[in-house]
Amino acid sequence: MAKNRFEREWTDSPTAPVYYLDLIKHRDVSNAVEDKLAVKHESPQVLVIKNGKCVYHASHNAISGKEILEASI
Repeated sequence: MAKNRFEREWTDSPTAPVYYLDLIKHRDVSNAVEDKLAVKHESPQVLVIKNGKCVYHASHNAISGKEILEASI
């Protein structure tokens, strides 16, 4: 549901490429992301990474395409 809502709201941006990671199946990647960015893993979750730092994160119903785009500029 959160992914579908995000996809409806998202406007493609050349400054913000989007990657989908299935971290339930790849817990080792989830743990590495959590350790490196100091953001607790939740699912579903969106992270905006700039210069190696998490500048925005949201999960579940708080995921907003508009807010993601604003954070990525």
